[in-house]
Amino acid sequence: MTKAPTPSLRDRNRLLARDVVLDAAERLLCADPTASFSMRALAADAGVGFATPFNHFGSKNAIMQALSGRLIERMAAAFEAQAPAGDATDRVLAMGAIAVAHLLGQPDVHRAVVGSLGVASATPGAVMVQSRALWALALGDREGLSDDARAAETVLATNLAVAFRGCLSFWTAGEIDDRHLHGMVEANMLTTVLGFAAIDRRQAVLLRLEEQTTDQGPQGVRQSGWP
Repeated sequence: MTKAPTPSLRDRNRLLARDVVLDAAERLLCADPTASFSMRALAADAGVGFATPFNHFGSKNAIMQALSGRLIERMAAAFEAQAPAGDATDRVLAMGAIAVAHLLGQPDVHRAVVGSLGVASATPGAVMVQSRALWALALGDREGLSDDARAAETVLATNLAVAFRGCLSFWTAGEIDDRHLHGMVEANMLTTVLGFAAIDRRQAVLLRLEEQTTDQGPQGVRQSGWP
């Protein structure tokens, strides 16, 4: 196996500076989740020159996009550490639970981060690509999916990313509260996977979906006891 080249000192310093700025942005969001901090305040908190955040990210919105990417990386790392068992549906539901747990770890901060993704930008971000990769990771070897779904893995991963983003959009808008977020995510994951499930797996997915939507709460999802 070919050994990956060692990053140059310049590259290592660049990555370190980016992390320092993102760490500072997270601290400022914890103090004020409205994300009203200025770039000057960000540079001061990070202990870097005023131009450094601009040099590495270009704009405040790009910094928020990078925080979203960092959040997705943490979700993926937690999923790989837990290595949930089961087929593709089980793994997708496990990823949904892990993702929601991360979001609710700092709900105000993550509402600000997710909410910033809806801001129009001249330069498209990479969140869609990152989210699709997250759900492709969850799908794994696609066990329990139909043969057609195996050929359409990218389509399913994309649909899961879109369904998840839809849930988060309503959550950031306050139309889904913290208690109902996991139920809404799980119901959407089940509905999305259902169209790709193998014939012998569809009944189990339907039963799980029926359980999830029984005894619906005031916001249209089951009150599953999620914190």
